[in-house]
Amino acid sequence: MTTKHPVAERLLPRQRQSFILDVLTESGAASLQQLAERLGASFSTVRRDLDELASRKLVERTHGGAILGTLSKTHVETDDTRAVSGAMKDGKVSIGRIAASRVSEGNSVIFDSSTTVLEAARALVESRLRFTAVTNNIKIADVLSASDHVRLIVPGGTRRTGTNLLSGEPGDTFFSQLHADIALIGAQSASDGMLTDSRLESASSKRLLMKAAKTRLLLIDSWKFGGPGFCNVVPLSDFDEIITDQGLADDEKRELERRKIAVSIDTPSVRTNATRK
Repeated sequence: MTTKHPVAERLLPRQRQSFILDVLTESGAASLQQLAERLGASFSTVRRDLDELASRKLVERTHGGAILGTLSKTHVETDDTRAVSGAMKDGKVSIGRIAASRVSEGNSVIFDSSTTVLEAARALVESRLRFTAVTNNIKIADVLSASDHVRLIVPGGTRRTGTNLLSGEPGDTFFSQLHADIALIGAQSASDGMLTDSRLESASSKRLLMKAAKTRLLLIDSWKFGGPGFCNVVPLSDFDEIITDQGLADDEKRELERRKIAVSIDTPSVRTNATRK
């Protein structure tokens, strides 16, 4: 029996569905139990969310779980995909733009595997800034490759079925020897002063990418604070800056301030400009 977590109680249906799509984008597939545990929601709540996503072809139901659906895999945008998978789109875009503003001409930047980090990549391509990009995410590499101003490095590795992530060798050795200027790290959840994750291999990958950069920025949707996590990645204090959206709860903000962690929150002007693009 799954016990409800406070984070599930404060999420709107579209926020839960956006979270589910993020999980499936990163993991390829997930069981009903895994999704319920990660959301801290009941099986019946997750089942209803999956049924709605399946009706819009954003996921495909499997025995006891789900995989990404046709529209999600092909990245075809419709009113439904914008409404559901883009439920938190404005926040992700503005977070990405703030992160992009931290990059200077000639910098070397590591891009973690994350839908919010993907928005930072898009913002940097639009900026026409010249820099070196390193990523182990196929989708992010595809976005960055559209710019002639970006020197793109994809270290390589093994692609896990249903995901855009390349993991293992030779990428791990490459990152262990890298000295980049900035690492843009995404998040599944954060709790009690720690960045958390549901998968040990994902947590290990994030630590490896962070060690390879001088400056570490965490890009995280506000509603992921207080979320359930299977394992700790690193203390939030290990980041030079945390970038999030306006939905950050006052108690979470006070806790970050108490820990003396630098936090940047998107402003209405950033969000308005982002949605006009």
